[in-house]
Amino acid sequence: MRRDDEAETTAPGPTGASAPPRRPDRLALALISLGELLAWSALHYSFSALLPHFEAEYAAAALPASLGLTLSLAAMACLAPLSGRWVDRGRAPWTMPGGALLGALGLCLVAMSNAQPLFLVGWIVVGAGAAFCLYEPCFALLTRTRGLEARRAIATVTLTAGFATLVSFPGNAALESAFGWRGAALGMAAVSAFLAAPLLAWSARRIDREAPPRAPGAAVSRGVSIRAAMRRPGVARIVAAFLGASISHGVIVAHMLPLLAAQGVPPAIAVGVAAAMGPLQVAGRLALIASPAAWPVRTLAMAALTGLALASAALLTAGWGLGLVGAAAFVALQGVAIGTVTILRPVVLAETSGTEDYGSVSGAAALAWISGMAAAPSLGGALRALGGADATLAVTLLLSLSGALLLLPRRRA
Repeated sequence: MRRDDEAETTAPGPTGASAPPRRPDRLALALISLGELLAWSALHYSFSALLPHFEAEYAAAALPASLGLTLSLAAMACLAPLSGRWVDRGRAPWTMPGGALLGALGLCLVAMSNAQPLFLVGWIVVGAGAAFCLYEPCFALLTRTRGLEARRAIATVTLTAGFATLVSFPGNAALESAFGWRGAALGMAAVSAFLAAPLLAWSARRIDREAPPRAPGAAVSRGVSIRAAMRRPGVARIVAAFLGASISHGVIVAHMLPLLAAQGVPPAIAVGVAAAMGPLQVAGRLALIASPAAWPVRTLAMAALTGLALASAALLTAGWGLGLVGAAAFVALQGVAIGTVTILRPVVLAETSGTEDYGSVSGAAALAWISGMAAAPSLGGALRALGGADATLAVTLLLSLSGALLLLPRRRA
C-alpha cells in the first residue's frame, strides 16, 4: 500500500492531511474480526440454530416463532442510520461493545420468557444491539479510518466472520443438549457479553485512532440525515442495486430446501447443496482478497450480481432436465457471488458517496438493505404460493439482474 495514496483516499472532507496516516493495526483488525465472528454467532445465527425448539415451545401461540427474526431484523434496520451517525462522530469504540452488551440482554430476555410477547421483545432487543455491532458499523469504522483502502480489511473481517455458523450451530446444539434451549440462549448471551464485547471495545478503540487528524478549527462531524445521505449523487442507485440482491438472496436462503425439492433435487442432496453455501462464500472472499487491488470494484460488483442472477437461472434449469448439474451450478454461483457482494457493497458505496460522513450514508443504505432481508422470507412464501418455484426463481433472477444493470455507468449527454 502506498502511503501517498493512503493519505489521499483516507482523508475525508474536513480532515487535515498534514500529518501522515497511522500504520494500519493488524492486531486490532484480527481482534475485531474475531469479535464480529462471535457477535454474529450469538446475535444472528442463534435464532436459526434454536428455531425448532422455539417453535416447539410456542406451538400453541397465536403468532409463529419465526416472527422473532423478522422483528429483530426490523429493529436492526430502524437503528442502522443512528448507528452510522455515531460512527461518524467517533463513538464506535463505545457503541460497538455496547451493542454486543445490549444484544446479550435481549438473549437473556429470550431465555427468561415464559410467554411469547416477552420472547418477541427479547428478539427486538437483540436486533437493536446487533445494529450497533455487526457488519455495517464495523465496515463504517474501517472506511472512516482507512478510506477507500478499507477493501482488504473488510474482506478480512468477512472472511473470519464467515465461519460464524461453524461456531453457532454446534455451540448452540451442545448447550441445548446439556441445558435446554434457555440455557443455550444464556450461553450465547455470555459469548456476546464476555467475549465479543471486550474484543470489539479494544479493537474499535485502536482502529479509531487511525482516523486522519482534523484540520485546525474543523468542526467535529455530526453525521448527515437519511434524506441528505440518499440525495448524494449516485447513492440511491447503489442502494437500489444492492437492495434487489438482498431481497433475492434472502428469498433463496429462506426457501432453499423447498425450491431445490420442487426442482427435483433429492432431499439428501439438497441438504448437502445448502450446506455447501457457507464454504463457497468463503471461497469467493478468498478469491476477492487475492485479486489485484487495481481491479475496479464496481465492475467486480456487477459481475457478482450477475452471478446471483445466473445462480437462479441454473436452479431453473435443474427443473428443466439438467438436475444435479443445475443444482451444483446454482450453489457454486450463489455462494461465491454473495460472498463477494458482502465485501464489495460497502466499498462501492464509499467510492460513490465519498468517505466523509460515510457512517451516516452506510446507515441509510442499511435501512433499505436490512429491511429487504426482513421482508424476503414472507415475499418468497407468497411467490411460491402464487406461482410456484419457477416464478419465485424468475423473480430472484430479475431482482439480481436489475441490480447489475443499475451499476452500469450512466452515459453522459
